[in-house]
Amino acid sequence: MKIGEFAKMTGMPISVLRHYDKEGLLCPDYVDRFSGYRYYSTAQIEQVQKIELLKSGGLSLKEIRDILKNADDHELIMGILERRESEDRNMLAAIAKVKHMMFEKEEKHTKEEQETLSVVEENAFGEMLIKGRSLALPLDPKALQAAWRSLDEEIQRRNFQRISGFMTYGGKDKNEIQVVAEVVKLGDEIGELHEDINLIFEDDEQVIGKWKIVGEYAVKEDFYSEQGERRESDMGNRDREIYFLPGGEDYWIYSWTKGYLKLNGGDQSCLCRYQIEDDQGSRFMFVENKSYEYLRGGRPTVLVLEQIDKNRYTRREIAREDDTDMPFVNDERVLGDWKAFDFIRSREEFSPDGNHLPRERLLFKQMHFGEDGFLSSVYMDETTSGKEIQSWTKGYVLKHYNHTACAYEIVTVDGMDYMMIEWKSGDYRWGGYDTDYYVLIRDEE
Repeated sequence: MKIGEFAKMTGMPISVLRHYDKEGLLCPDYVDRFSGYRYYSTAQIEQVQKIELLKSGGLSLKEIRDILKNADDHELIMGILERRESEDRNMLAAIAKVKHMMFEKEEKHTKEEQETLSVVEENAFGEMLIKGRSLALPLDPKALQAAWRSLDEEIQRRNFQRISGFMTYGGKDKNEIQVVAEVVKLGDEIGELHEDINLIFEDDEQVIGKWKIVGEYAVKEDFYSEQGERRESDMGNRDREIYFLPGGEDYWIYSWTKGYLKLNGGDQSCLCRYQIEDDQGSRFMFVENKSYEYLRGGRPTVLVLEQIDKNRYTRREIAREDDTDMPFVNDERVLGDWKAFDFIRSREEFSPDGNHLPRERLLFKQMHFGEDGFLSSVYMDETTSGKEIQSWTKGYVLKHYNHTACAYEIVTVDGMDYMMIEWKSGDYRWGGYDTDYYVLIRDEE
């Protein structure tokens, strides 16, 4: 479910969930690089409850992050909890409850929901018709919309995906109707997606320009109400613009040909069909979005874009760029060879003793800082060097080839130097994301 839906289900403000993500407490189950939307699973509701319970025990966010990242280190967790007990005896009851949750295994007895879903019919493709709340006739429009929301929430809570608009089941002879929808069951694992996107380019002048994401919808019918008005999407208050460059030229993860938006994020590639419709003076694009639900065995959702302009942009025009024309200032501390140690989303996430990304999964391998700003680096199996391509000055790695200045900081923990350096990839330059960080240590070999 998207962050807005997860916020409603957990009672947590979206701003708090974003803060928890930044602090490394509760990261989304999946982030769609296309739309920037954060998706959470129903299993993460318990994680929110755990965080709130730990907060009620008086623990700081750093202490909570240490507990969650080291869930198997019972000695460490007990040390944190017992230290907190000694500092604030008034929190003993909450701490006891935390211990109970963290260490005692007991069966969970769940009560049946007052409103249960029932399957009206199921076909050979796993598609089901789900029946929800009963509504009395004559039908009240507000009650109908409330029934839609209730059914959608219950569908998501039970790991289904709605693949149709809302319908009604029943008739006047029973003096009531029930809201129904077609759904499919979703798996728990997020799969991989690698499609052949090498289509011959065919032009489509009407798509060239800048488009803004309006929202994601279960089906196209959700975008329009019965009165023809456009419905807002629960999109987590995040706007994003997508550019269709002339000639289908690629930038970041995007390229296109007539009828298809092509996505290639390295670990995922797919063809997404699009359709264009003009409505009330605006032009909309309906894109087949093979995102979170699709990767869990569901169906594509619909991402709606609205055209902002028809300008013929270039890659350079739309890129986020830094000033890389900095004078050289020496930094004796950075000289020498460094090798990759970890990859983190924020400085706050750094912990020398925490769980680290396995070294074989670190695509950025090593760096050599030489005299007078000379810099060479290894990304995967490719070595990059040459001052016209990249260099360094005190506090920054200057990537002249893509116009980014990546700040670095060296911190010493228990006698070991760690370099945290900004990683300004395409996600940063074109996607609007905050910078990630690589952590490096000195290569003594």
